[in-house]
Amino acid sequence: MAVAPAFHYEPVSDDPPVAIWPWPDDVRDCHCVTLRYSADEGCGGKVPPLPPQLLRATPRRKAEFIAGRRCAAEAIRRLTARTAFPGMGEDRAPIWPAGVVGAISHSRDRAIALAGSNQQFCGIGIDIEKVLNEEEARDIASQALTASERHSLGNAIDPFMTGLIFSAKESLFKALYPSVRRFFFFEAAELSDYSEDGSASLRLTEDLGGRWRRGTEIPLRVCRFEDFLLTRILLPY
Repeated sequence: MAVAPAFHYEPVSDDPPVAIWPWPDDVRDCHCVTLRYSADEGCGGKVPPLPPQLLRATPRRKAEFIAGRRCAAEAIRRLTARTAFPGMGEDRAPIWPAGVVGAISHSRDRAIALAGSNQQFCGIGIDIEKVLNEEEARDIASQALTASERHSLGNAIDPFMTGLIFSAKESLFKALYPSVRRFFFFEAAELSDYSEDGSASLRLTEDLGGRWRRGTEIPLRVCRFEDFLLTRILLPY
């Protein structure tokens, strides 16, 4: 069974957002920040105001938002030396400050954000997912994997590869949405390559607009982070 390179970080639950770089490459003008949170996240320290869409949300959803924005604000500070919490648009996508492009993700008690300069990147995607068990993988495979992907895996349920493909496509959507400005679904791309050093790529299966044409290969990175699977896409100009 395929595995991803592991990155280990031992957090303290009440720590502030912490900068990490769990991939082997060194990328300029890009910062990754993570935070462990709980349902009462935001009771102390500086936190972002809740957008109108979340005023009636569950405590858990509010905690996710606050933790993700705290990570994003720290990534922005490291990038620009300014403090700013990304807002939320009508489409619920983050609104990044001028000069910044980025993405936010969260899973269970872990939030993460990746932010970079829009002079270097036209899109950034990041996604963090808990490692799937076989039952969860079976449920997700029917939605996230194309028939070709299921065939390439021998039509067997591989929890790791299923989670990898799902997470990679989540990162792809976050990276491309600011450019294409439309929703697209899991069948719009397929995993075309994966190596156990953590390098991988997706191939678009349909035209999404602009330079993002069917057949375009989009590289990504994969790693294990604590007991999560983490995928990342950086789209240079």
